[in-house]
Amino acid sequence: MKRILTLFILLAMVCVISCACAVGATVRVFTPFADMDFAAQAYNDLIGQWETETGNFVEDYSGAMDEVWLTQLKEMARSGEADVLVLPVGSGLTGAQLATAAELKLAAPQLGVRILSAMTEPDGSVLLTPVRLNWEALYVNTALLAQQGLSVPSTLEELTAVCAQLAAKGVLPIANAMHDWPEIALDCLALCGAPAALYGGSESFAGAENALSMLAAVGAFGSDPAAMTDEDAMNAFLSGGAAMRFDSDFLAYDISAELADAVTVIAPPTLGGVQTGFAVGAPGVGLAITRSCFEDEERREAAISLCEKLLASEALVSPAGGALGSSIMQLTKSAQDCTGLLYDANPDGFDSWSMQAVSSLVK
Repeated sequence: MKRILTLFILLAMVCVISCACAVGATVRVFTPFADMDFAAQAYNDLIGQWETETGNFVEDYSGAMDEVWLTQLKEMARSGEADVLVLPVGSGLTGAQLATAAELKLAAPQLGVRILSAMTEPDGSVLLTPVRLNWEALYVNTALLAQQGLSVPSTLEELTAVCAQLAAKGVLPIANAMHDWPEIALDCLALCGAPAALYGGSESFAGAENALSMLAAVGAFGSDPAAMTDEDAMNAFLSGGAAMRFDSDFLAYDISAELADAVTVIAPPTLGGVQTGFAVGAPGVGLAITRSCFEDEERREAAISLCEKLLASEALVSPAGGALGSSIMQLTKSAQDCTGLLYDANPDGFDSWSMQAVSSLVK
């Protein structure tokens, strides 16, 4: 009887030890994908799937990017208690707390880590690989173009030709009210008309004027763009009455599910079709693995596995689905850097320049 009891005890101990060994790693994560963020539910679903697939666990600290959240994030990163972070540039953390983007790229090539100079920290290091960018681009109603027998333009010259054909058929080519809120259109036209490496310089402003002149000459902004408000222009695009519109990532929130499959977003078509690799705009948030996690083999392996999921998820990048969501993911993923914005490059002279450019070129 004692032998049987001893055997049962030994078996129970083996089961306990086996169960303990089977428990996966716990990854402590900070992201902004919570509360009112469009990706909150998709993020929760992704975490659940990952935990089921791997046997690991997420201790989630996602929340709004306010001071309280950032303070907790930094405290836990500095104390070695956090593992994966999604945060903006300029948090105050350094390479002492976070593995650099170069280290992460070398250790985990499967992640496709990109090192953007626009994400350089104040101390000169690059610690984050981009997850979201704050971008501006050209929205295109591909269904409307197809109805007119036209294709999505890939060069500024093609864009001008497409606009001329649409205008001749009575279709508004580009729904931007150039006398009312022209900033985003001018940012994009600067990339259309001059090399990305010169963005924000005098050549960039001259390139924007040249691109605007080419498009205005064929009626790209309508027969009387001065009479249109930007709200009218946006509604014309959202209702399917205009073929294209220069706008920011925020427009994607307003595009209906029905229209999302008919619309794509593309980088501004450049003069001669020169590939720039730049997204018009600035960094949003990027991903990092803490140094304490990176130097712990078990934690690093689990964190990298989770990061693969995060970086591959279209639902974390775009509030829209369908063709629009896929094109936003492509725009974001293909960007090798950000241009910044014309106003930021010349805050003192931008307003007077933009008024002069629009007044002289769009009658």
